[in-house]
Amino acid sequence: MSNFSPLSLDDVRTAGQRLAGGPLPADFWPQCQTLLEELLRWNQSIRLVGHRAMGEAWLNLALDGLAMVPLLGPGRLLDIGAGAGFPGLVLALALPALTVTMIDGRAKKVSFQKHAARLLGLGSRVAPVVGRAGEGALAGQSFDFVSLRAVTDVAGSLALARPFCRPGGLILLPRAQADEAACLANGMAIHPYELPQLGRRLVATLRAPA
Repeated sequence: MSNFSPLSLDDVRTAGQRLAGGPLPADFWPQCQTLLEELLRWNQSIRLVGHRAMGEAWLNLALDGLAMVPLLGPGRLLDIGAGAGFPGLVLALALPALTVTMIDGRAKKVSFQKHAARLLGLGSRVAPVVGRAGEGALAGQSFDFVSLRAVTDVAGSLALARPFCRPGGLILLPRAQADEAACLANGMAIHPYELPQLGRRLVATLRAPA
């Protein structure tokens, strides 16, 4: 982890366990390190994310994803607009009882999702899909949890998520602090958290009617 600055490995683990609300699986940290190293290796030739340094990747991809862990449980998660697979791959590593479907319209990013899932041995617990959620790629499927990260505005994100969330399921929107008012206006609960160096962010949730 020599490229990770300014936080030490101990700092990362301490922050990660705090965000996750408790201990993570024993293999989480080495597996996540492998995931981020592979992401940055691919990123040198195929632009997958805007982050180029390991420190940025730990903060913005791994630790940020762990903030959703206390809000999830066993079941099926759909991540819409999953990009290169974050937070879905991080959540699959953190929560062994969770299966994760990730959909994105950009084939190169889904190719990385598939490669990473094989590399990490996630097998049948991760299902990468090329397509767009509103265009029939997942027609007829429903999930216990549906997440979207900055795909569109708050109201638009909820409109995309609702058709895929089972009755009583949970929609989760990781958002910036600036979106709190819009989340509240749409009846969402706010779960704030702090990221080292990056300050306050939030996950907004909405329970689907039972």
